[in-house]
Amino acid sequence: MGNAALGALGFILGTVISLYAAVPAIRFVLQWARADYHNPFAQAIVSLTNPILVPLRRVIPSFRRYDSASLVMVYGVLLFKFLLFKLLPIGGVSGFGTVAFPAGWNMGQLFALTFVDMIHLLFNVFIFALIIQAILSWIPNSQGNPIQGVLRSITDPVMRPLRGVIPPIGGIDLSVMIVIIGLFAMQYFVVGSLLSFIPT
Repeated sequence: MGNAALGALGFILGTVISLYAAVPAIRFVLQWARADYHNPFAQAIVSLTNPILVPLRRVIPSFRRYDSASLVMVYGVLLFKFLLFKLLPIGGVSGFGTVAFPAGWNMGQLFALTFVDMIHLLFNVFIFALIIQAILSWIPNSQGNPIQGVLRSITDPVMRPLRGVIPPIGGIDLSVMIVIIGLFAMQYFVVGSLLSFIPT
């Protein structure tokens, strides 16, 4: 019973922290894609991240048009997640597409595996944006939803190369499915390659 309760607590903590790490990750992607920040959903993301990002930007400048501070915030939140699970006896936590057990990691592994988890999370931003956008497209009168504008900003850069190349079949746009499968394959390859360099 005690182990089950700890497992449930660990699941909740890990999920909440990972979801919060996704917020600055989305903000980084939105800035990279030059999204409209007047969008209400984009403004909500700004409000959630500004308390940490504003002071962080005083010491971490942007690199060209890339918001370095947002990436540092993503990394910091994920590092906190793994540190928490390393120090507390609450079992495993989701990380880089599997269940990770930070209790057995040394500090070098902790920092390196946090970086891998950040890469995995950035892939997920694009993958889930495409999936949610596809689901919303099936819902009548969803085109005016503020979330649609944000999703379009995220997905346009990855959809553009295939747009017009793959024609719809039976009225179904297969390009979205192909991009999602391609991103999953790239995520699997990149994350798997990075993990192969980290001794465990």
